[in-house]
Amino acid sequence: MDRKHQSFSGATAMDSDGTARYVSATVAAFLHSRLSDHAQRIRHKDQCAERLAAGAASSDACYSDQAVLANLDWGIDALEEAISSSNPEAKLARLEHAERMLQIAAMLDPGGSTAGVPNSYLSAWAHLNLALLQRLSSSGSLRSAALHALEMFDVDPFFSRIDFASELWESLFLPHMASIVGWYTEARQQIVMDTIPDSSDLSLSIDFADQLFNESVILSVRPDQAEKLSELERRYGDSLNDSTRMYAKYFKEVLAIDHGATGRKAPVPVLPPIAEPPMTPLREVSRSIPDFVKFGPILPKSAGFSPVLSHYTRLNTNETSLPVREEPKQIGKEEHRSQRNSFRGMQNFSFTGTKNHALNTNLHSESDDDTSHSNFSVASSGRLTPRTRPPKDFVCPITGQLFNDPVTLETGQTFERRAIEEWLKRGNKSCPITRQFLSSTVLPKTNYVLKRLITSWIEQNPESPDFPCVYTPNGSPGPISFREFSSDSSILGNLDSPISRTGTNKVRNERRQRFNKRGDSTSPISAISQATTETYINELKPCTSCLCTSDNLPECEAAVLTVAKIWKESKADPVICSFLCNPKVVNGFVEVLSASGSREVLRTCSYVLSELVSANEGSGETLIRVDSAFDCFAALLVSGLAEVAILIYQLQPTFSQLSNYSLVPSLVQVIMSDTEQIDDIQFVLEPKDAAIALLDQILIGGDENSRSLNAFSVISANGLPALINSLDRIESRLSIVSVLLSCMRVDKRCRNMIAQRSELAPVLELFHTGNDDTRSICIDFLVEIICLSRRTMCNKILQIIKDEGAFSTMHSFLIYLQMAPLDQQPIVASLLLQLDLLVEPRKMSIYREEAIDSLIEALKRKEFAICQTIALETLCSLSGRLSSLGKPLTEAWLLKTAGFDQPYKTLMLEDQITMLEDEPLETLEVEEKAMTAWEKRLAFVLCNHDNGAIFKALEECLRCNSVEMAKSCLIIATWLTFMLTKIPDTGMGTIASQCLLDQFINVLQSSKNLEEKILAALALNSFIHDPDAIERLGSYVKRIFKPLKRLKRCSIVVADTLKAIKNLSSIDTFWSCTDLFEMESSSNGEVLSLIHSRDRLFSSHSDGTIKVWDTGSNTLKLIQEVHGHSKAVTCLYVTTSGDKLYSGSLDKTIRVWAIEHEEIHSVQVHDVKEAVHCFTSNGDLVCFASQGAGIKVYNWKGASKPINFTRNVKCLAMTEDYIYCGCTGYNIQEVDLSNCSSMTFFSGPKKLLGKQSIHALCTEDGDLFVAGSSADGIAGKVFSLSTKAVIGSFSTRFDINSIYANSEYVFTGTKCGLIEVWSRERISRVASIKLNAASSKVTVLTTDSIGELLFSGTSDGKILGWALG
Repeated sequence: MDRKHQSFSGATAMDSDGTARYVSATVAAFLHSRLSDHAQRIRHKDQCAERLAAGAASSDACYSDQAVLANLDWGIDALEEAISSSNPEAKLARLEHAERMLQIAAMLDPGGSTAGVPNSYLSAWAHLNLALLQRLSSSGSLRSAALHALEMFDVDPFFSRIDFASELWESLFLPHMASIVGWYTEARQQIVMDTIPDSSDLSLSIDFADQLFNESVILSVRPDQAEKLSELERRYGDSLNDSTRMYAKYFKEVLAIDHGATGRKAPVPVLPPIAEPPMTPLREVSRSIPDFVKFGPILPKSAGFSPVLSHYTRLNTNETSLPVREEPKQIGKEEHRSQRNSFRGMQNFSFTGTKNHALNTNLHSESDDDTSHSNFSVASSGRLTPRTRPPKDFVCPITGQLFNDPVTLETGQTFERRAIEEWLKRGNKSCPITRQFLSSTVLPKTNYVLKRLITSWIEQNPESPDFPCVYTPNGSPGPISFREFSSDSSILGNLDSPISRTGTNKVRNERRQRFNKRGDSTSPISAISQATTETYINELKPCTSCLCTSDNLPECEAAVLTVAKIWKESKADPVICSFLCNPKVVNGFVEVLSASGSREVLRTCSYVLSELVSANEGSGETLIRVDSAFDCFAALLVSGLAEVAILIYQLQPTFSQLSNYSLVPSLVQVIMSDTEQIDDIQFVLEPKDAAIALLDQILIGGDENSRSLNAFSVISANGLPALINSLDRIESRLSIVSVLLSCMRVDKRCRNMIAQRSELAPVLELFHTGNDDTRSICIDFLVEIICLSRRTMCNKILQIIKDEGAFSTMHSFLIYLQMAPLDQQPIVASLLLQLDLLVEPRKMSIYREEAIDSLIEALKRKEFAICQTIALETLCSLSGRLSSLGKPLTEAWLLKTAGFDQPYKTLMLEDQITMLEDEPLETLEVEEKAMTAWEKRLAFVLCNHDNGAIFKALEECLRCNSVEMAKSCLIIATWLTFMLTKIPDTGMGTIASQCLLDQFINVLQSSKNLEEKILAALALNSFIHDPDAIERLGSYVKRIFKPLKRLKRCSIVVADTLKAIKNLSSIDTFWSCTDLFEMESSSNGEVLSLIHSRDRLFSSHSDGTIKVWDTGSNTLKLIQEVHGHSKAVTCLYVTTSGDKLYSGSLDKTIRVWAIEHEEIHSVQVHDVKEAVHCFTSNGDLVCFASQGAGIKVYNWKGASKPINFTRNVKCLAMTEDYIYCGCTGYNIQEVDLSNCSSMTFFSGPKKLLGKQSIHALCTEDGDLFVAGSSADGIAGKVFSLSTKAVIGSFSTRFDINSIYANSEYVFTGTKCGLIEVWSRERISRVASIKLNAASSKVTVLTTDSIGELLFSGTSDGKILGWALG
């Protein structure tokens, strides 16, 4: 034992790096298995919760203790949410929260207790979940996860090995405790045998794990024997716990070494000695070992913790059976075996349930007595003595020889690997001993613990004759080192894979297992004799010697060709495989690959290495350890050797390894090339399949930036057509769909090509036959390809999806919808709903009802915000208005409908779409017609589902605190309310107004975003045709009138809304006026002109002064006063751009002023030779009137053109093409600027008494407002410029001296200090404003740009301001 331990520990100490890799790989396999099995995690949590409840029931927990337990529970729940989430941001947030919660329990003092529960139990449970968290996190390392798992065993080894991670304990710790297990078995056997009156003849006939036998022993056990057995169990459990803790600390020390660091190496931890049990007489280990031998007894979940902290369950004479361990998962079951075969890096001695264990002696058949002697026969004529007779468990029942490569089947029977392979090769499907049907013909790993026990027995019985054993290239077995446990391919393939793709990795690993299946191989009783194998070996020796030692490249190339020939002739004999897997030989093959220029040799060399990796996983490990081997393979792939892709794939490199080389273009070339077999070399899979799998791994690995770059590389290399054409390849279909999906997500422009060229039948077949993760990828792919800007094409693809396949696609989608994760249900529902809407939705449809229900339920999940966001995004896409990049255009289209088309134009410009140039007009009309029909159909079913349930869901969603979510919800709500005006009225408008009206008004009032306000205004406009809704809207007049007024210039629908509201009540309801200021400027004389622009008010005065005022904060503050004119400044004009001010004066000049932030300054002075009494301008021209008849048109270049007519001009107003002149005799002249001709626009009737004259003109929105002296109670008129007809008049007895009109009101000023306010729409008096000084004449009126401030100038030099309601 000492020599064995020294050999073992020495080998391990010298290879701490290998130990670290082994520990990490084993822990990774365990964590991967846990993360893949949701049901197992939930079951385990429930079991632990019951144990917690039982422990806590015995004590009164304080608040702090309850908080610790709650934090642990919240942390586990947050981890589960992160595992199930596919959104990276949501997953990261849940992982951070889970880590904070779990760390609280992990840092508890193991010696104390919390709420009656041992802290060691809580801390170990927390460390288990922290290990899962580190494995799941993209920022977590595998080493951190392994350290948490080892800390779990260090903190509480008992519950860690029986409750938390029994499978991991078996793999990582049990192999080092075989001596303890053997000691316990012998000691317990001795106690039990002493209970039996005569046990001399039971050694070959009694199964000590048999239930009936256990019961009989219990009934006959004496109290002293029960005490011995109880003490034995306690010592056994303590030994396992101490050894587990000792090895956990050792493994943590190994992992703490930085193997990649440079400089002086850290000291390598020494492997602790194997715990030696108490010395007992040597006995045969030939009895069945019940489950509890392995771990000690498992208490009922309701037993709590107190009995097990220091003692294990005692044997009770009242019990009817020996304590039998009931594992959470029976290791002998097929489910557990499949997991171990898939995820473990090593296969250890498998102690299992009753009649299902590694050392099972129940190998009897009906003729057991006849075969018992043959089981212990030897090659010589001599017979074994009882002392040297090998235990029955050490001999294969088929070959009658000692096991060399034992494997334990699911039935619990153990056989020599080659013998059972031959048995299965002959078509047998059952166990040779029990005749029980085998669910799988894939054999498990070697039972190394049994093999080690056999080796130990042979060393302890040197006098026993040699048993005939099969040929072993590696020589006799020796101490087990970490290098002997080769990692399972599924582990290495998933170390760097995202756990969010667990299901995909599982499918990919299954596919690798299918690829790596070998053909029938030679067995001890096959047709190929041992002599034939030795002949092959002899033929290979010169070749392998050449590969290992020769520097002659042609000789080595010839050796490679010879080796390949012999390999094919031997039909992949495992003995030859073992011979060729020598590291030196493998290194020789790599050197030939690096140096050879012959394509035949390179292909053959790749073939041989691929075959070796496929037949022996250890050769893959050898290849990985060869210096620059992967560099060589990558270089060959880049140079065009397609077959080397198979070898790279079989080595299962991590993403970080692949990312070191620019392999994407080369992999695409392999996929695009024709790789038909040109000789008799048959690879385990085609290079194209390997290239596709590697490409998929590259595209789903790394961060977002690297995924984008790699996807663009695939697209730029023109790899998409080849991938699409390869969809019929069953083995690679999932990877192809995944690659195409990655490309579409990165570059939306390739969606159209993929949608048009892809055959959807293979994708649907993949969906029907795949697991949930495969179906998720298929759903994402189908949803992506229907996000097209052309509705007609989208409908065609939907029809293909609906009709393709042997199964009902809609029914399959419905079933998956009911089982899909929460964050994917909205996506599946949208696809199902679109398929259902391909026909007119007249009758009830279960598919439609389920789909809409799922969408509405997703909107209501306040606790799962990511689900609400996905549902809103899905509804936006459902509307069908998408850009060529797949971006929803719903918001921009609604804004365009409301008259605010700038966002729509911007999106079209970004999308590089010219709607009228890229497509014929007829095509656009067809598309718009199809889109309109689709929108109506979709809106009808959404609005009418369950009595408007979607409006109620949107109402709740609009109240959320998330700005982005509220904006998305506003878009959907606006679209639905707008579509209510386009579909048949079914009474849903009333429900919509009841649910959403308050929310729309809140947005209109409180939002600072112009686009949101316009959307709300459009939604409110949709209610004006519903009598009930418009009545409710009328009750909000005070709140919405002012915001709507501000939006009137941005949206064309606001005017209709305001008009509808005004018709509900008196216009007086809307008018309000508040005095703001009265500014004294009498020192500058009369105020002759006022004009407002961009929070600045410009005033001109009779002394030639121009003043600039700041109107911010509803106050008037003087900024600047300039004296550019020598006489009165009669008029002012500001250009549309707001950067220039024109002023006309009686000093016969017109000045141009530059408007800057804080001041104005003169830039030009134009001498017009005549006094300017009034003028107007459009920026290009200025027209002014002087004392004489007619007007003059000035072009800023010094030239003026007179336009003569017989009347004197008192005032001017200008539109884009015409000038209107108010003349004496109540006459209006119209001047056409295009030809400078004039004509009479209006001529008033002649009065016998007095004269009626025009004092002021104003144009606004196609109307001409005329103000003058009052006659017959009429002081002014309103003309339509288009028809020249009078459309209204100002009925007042006062002469109107000044006038100003905006979109809502007309303001008129009189000579007696009175301002009258008129409704613009009906030209009826609304209100009047009386100035303080009745003698003041109102000389000029103006408002700000949004009509909220009114300014007035008076003859006594005052400027007054009012706030308008």
